[in-house]
Amino acid sequence: MFRRILRAAIAAGLMTGLLAAAPVTANASEPSAHCRDVTVPVSLAPGQPVQHTIWGRLCTPANRPASTVQVLIPGLNYGRVYWDFPFQPGHYSYVRHANRAGYATFDLDRIGIGRSSHPASADVTLESNAYTVHQVVAALRRGTVSGRPFRTVMLVGHSYGSEIAKLEAAVDRDLDALVLTGSAHTISPTTQQLLAQLGQPVDQVPRLAAEVPQGDNGYVTVQDAHRPKGMYNVADADPRVIALDIATKETNTLGELFTIGDANASGLTDRIAVPILIADGANDALACAPDATDCTSAASLAAAERPFYPHARVDAVVIPHAGHAINLHRNAATAYRSIITWTKRVLAARASAE
Repeated sequence: MFRRILRAAIAAGLMTGLLAAAPVTANASEPSAHCRDVTVPVSLAPGQPVQHTIWGRLCTPANRPASTVQVLIPGLNYGRVYWDFPFQPGHYSYVRHANRAGYATFDLDRIGIGRSSHPASADVTLESNAYTVHQVVAALRRGTVSGRPFRTVMLVGHSYGSEIAKLEAAVDRDLDALVLTGSAHTISPTTQQLLAQLGQPVDQVPRLAAEVPQGDNGYVTVQDAHRPKGMYNVADADPRVIALDIATKETNTLGELFTIGDANASGLTDRIAVPILIADGANDALACAPDATDCTSAASLAAAERPFYPHARVDAVVIPHAGHAINLHRNAATAYRSIITWTKRVLAARASAE
């Protein structure tokens, strides 16, 4: 699939003259990890029939058993590629870094994205995203995904994926830790207004139009030329990464956009009582703009967010120079090391307390 997308990108002139310098591999998973594709049967809400599936790739460290699994949730217009980027994967793939550190990963396509089911767009909301992720968490704990149960389950989200993670954690309370990237309670109104003008109908992108229900205009995407405006600090990004990001873009639904703020309803995140790490890029145009959250330091970011999580330990890290999509910037490895170091510390503290 990646090779088809890359050929299309070349034909469009997105990567002309770039591929010879850095070949792209279709398998970005760590060779020392065991990876397999999995589908989890799900319903969209409690009491509804189980007639959809969430597709994901489960990778477990090859040389040691993993008791902890990180469920990786991409944001709007992204699929699982965001967490397992197929360009210079030793640098950009979070999956590789987490597997090397001894953690299993379940890198999923959200409901309505990629290889997962595509229900009617009106049914693809923040709430249905959170409920399908909840069912994935339950399946991982039962052992029906890997053949053995995972004792510890974390959600690691990016942008809209972080909103999903917050809602799931608040409603279902079935997690051990939470990592929120590209996330803050105060988002730049200026950048949001800009992004609202950058949508593109899916029927203009044949690859995406083939995935969604025919005639469903509630599935949309983002214009290629404008994708970097909200996602990148372009000065800190490789043009080849941006080109491949554009070539592998996914969709979002109007239902997701209409419910985007539901995880920030008054009092909802008060219910979260597990450790939280918030990781944002210093140049994030959504979360860390002058009219958004103070990200001048990790301390200021944590101080801004702690009031929303009165029962949780809240830590923060600010990735220098990075924009909203921290995984796709030159210093992605800095973000990965910070997340993994924090994970080891909080899980060790949890184990000591038990």
